[in-house]
Amino acid sequence: MAAAVYVWAYARANTDFVSDFDQLWAAARALWAGQDPYQVVGPRGSFLWKWPLYYPLPAVVLVAPIGLVPVVVARIIFAGLSAGLFAFAITRDGYGRLPLLLSISFVTAVELVQWSPLLTAAMLLPALAWIGVAKPNLGVAMAAYAMSPRVIGIMAAGAALLLAVSFAIQPGWVAPWLANVRSAPHFVAPIMRPAGFLLLATLLRWRRPEARLLAALACVPQTPTFYDHVLVFVVARTTLQSLVLAVMTLVVYFAVAFASPFDTFQQWGDFVANATLAFIYAPAAIMVLRRPNDGPVPAFLERALARLRARSQPAA
Repeated sequence: MAAAVYVWAYARANTDFVSDFDQLWAAARALWAGQDPYQVVGPRGSFLWKWPLYYPLPAVVLVAPIGLVPVVVARIIFAGLSAGLFAFAITRDGYGRLPLLLSISFVTAVELVQWSPLLTAAMLLPALAWIGVAKPNLGVAMAAYAMSPRVIGIMAAGAALLLAVSFAIQPGWVAPWLANVRSAPHFVAPIMRPAGFLLLATLLRWRRPEARLLAALACVPQTPTFYDHVLVFVVARTTLQSLVLAVMTLVVYFAVAFASPFDTFQQWGDFVANATLAFIYAPAAIMVLRRPNDGPVPAFLERALARLRARSQPAA
């Protein structure tokens, strides 16, 4: 409720503000009008946007119902539900993660009406795992976190259903979507950043879902932002760890503020990405590496490892 009120108040105080969600709202309205969202949204579309539409059509289908309401109402609904589910998900096993709600990452995600709180909630609430198809790069990391074939099954079934609906509505959507994604130079995997490969050290704790999550996030292309690393917050287990990560988001924010202005968006993005690696991913990786390598492992992964061990053993 607080997030919904904040989004409403922010829109009321900043009438010219355009949130990151507005492009999806416009894409959803285009679908209802029988138009191609990839033609409507973008630098040359009727809905002017600095970048082309990078979201796959299943994401547009997912938010299509709120494409029927005014844009500010759509923001309020999406941000309020996302924040509420996030708060519920991180407090199911205790209140140690509550300080994360004070992080710049979470507040920015709410203000810009971004997906990361909803995707983090979906990662922690198996019944919502299928939402990962809306952002396939982060969906891959969510799958790495999954601890049972049931969760993988939910993700696969939900993705298949949304893909089927998407192809039924617009059979040729994949080509323009891929063309838009390939044209984005700022989608870079953290592993390609300076020292980013060190995040793979978390695989030393591969039995822990949060270790697999960090390793997967290191390998998938991401936009340099203040909000996508909300998924990293699941690493926190205690109030102290949550406070550390929340404070580190403030460190990144002020580091960027003091280093500004930047000559180009690319320079800004590189600085944000490198600061995120140093002050958020690195502390999270240290937290993981300080834990024992134990935890629930998907049965299929356990069987595969058992077969590999059997093959590696010399014959009697």
